[in-house]
Order: sequence, then structure tokens, then C-alpha cells
Amino acid sequence: MDAQVKAKPELKVIREEEIPHLLVPGEMGAILELTVKDKDGKVTDHRIMRSGSFVRQFLELLWIEAFQIPEIAPYSVRDTANVLQAICESKWSFACNAAATDVTLGIIIGTGTVAPTINDYAIGTIIPHATMNYGAVAFGAPASDTTTSQFTITRNFANVSGATVTVNEIALYIKGYKYNVTYYFMAIRDVIAGGISVPNGQTLTVNYREQAVV
Repeated sequence: MDAQVKAKPELKVIREEEIPHLLVPGEMGAILELTVKDKDGKVTDHRIMRSGSFVRQFLELLWIEAFQIPEIAPYSVRDTANVLQAICESKWSFACNAAATDVTLGIIIGTGTVAPTINDYAIGTIIPHATMNYGAVAFGAPASDTTTSQFTITRNFANVSGATVTVNEIALYIKGYKYNVTYYFMAIRDVIAGGISVPNGQTLTVNYREQAVV
């Protein structure tokens, strides 16, 4: 049975004093926060680290939007199926507001252990919804302090497999478009050294906190 998850994305607010500081001045990147909780909400594992951060599709899609690439002259970007897709600018690009059960969009988890490279286009080995129930993606509103501005993308994964699941890799999938056709692209991929174990009946919460630091 699916865990109880929200069908629509929600917006959360992080307090200024909760903003993590792991990036250096002048850097843009992401912070990865992992929390495992039991059925009573007790934290059994918590980690916070620098993300391996963005792969090439993120910058290619950003360039398409910044340059306003038109439909008549699209730019090829490799999607999560390893197919080069002709993409143009769209107001829907970069969307990652996945609904519950959706394993094509938003934060995705897997078991692959190969180190990230700039040319990665998909997660190595996905963990399916039937093993770790994928909740709806939620968002933290933009927040800033004297040096750092950020927003948060978050998703819960409930282990219903009957056994402990080790999550080794985490990725963020976003949308791109041409002629109103939707394609999916990986923007970030991380591999967790040693993995993070999620016992049966417990929930993993993944936060990607995208940041810019001065």
C-alpha cells in the first residue's frame, strides 16, 4: 500500500538561521540534506553535505532560456532516455513539481555507485516506487541571510519493501520542451559514499537546497 503522500506540491518556509553554509563566496551550487525517520517521526540518520551539483543538461537548458532559443532553431540536449532532443525556450522548462508516485520527474533515488561526471544524463539504477514510495515534491520558499540565498526542493521516500534499502545515488530530473512536447532531463546527480540505509517502514527525506553565495 502506498504511504500517505500529498498529491500536490506544497510551499514551506525555512528560517534564516536554518540556512546551511557549505559553499564558498562566489559559488553557486547545491546542498544535499538526507534525513531518515522511523514511523514515530524519530530521526535515525541525518546527513548534510555539498552536492556533486549540476551536470551539463542544467547549463544547456539554462542557456536555452537565457538566449530564448526559438522552435525554428532548437538546441539538442540529451534526455534521461539517452536521446538527443531538440529543445527550445518555454515557460514550463525547469519544472520539477512531481506528483506522488512519479518516477520520471523531481528528486529520484537509486542504487548506482559510479561516480558522477559532467556528462551524466540519468540515474544509474532507479529504486522503483513499489520499493520506496515516492511522495509529491514540495518546495521551500526562497530565503537569504547576509551571504547566502537559497530555495529548497524536497521529497519523501517511504520504505515499503519489507527489508532495508540502501540509497546510493540521488538525482534531480527537470522538464524541457519543444512544440509543447515534454522531455525529461537530469540536472543534478550525487553518489553518497557508503550509501544511506533506510530500514523497512522508515522514511527518507531528501532536500536539495540550491544556493548562491557572496
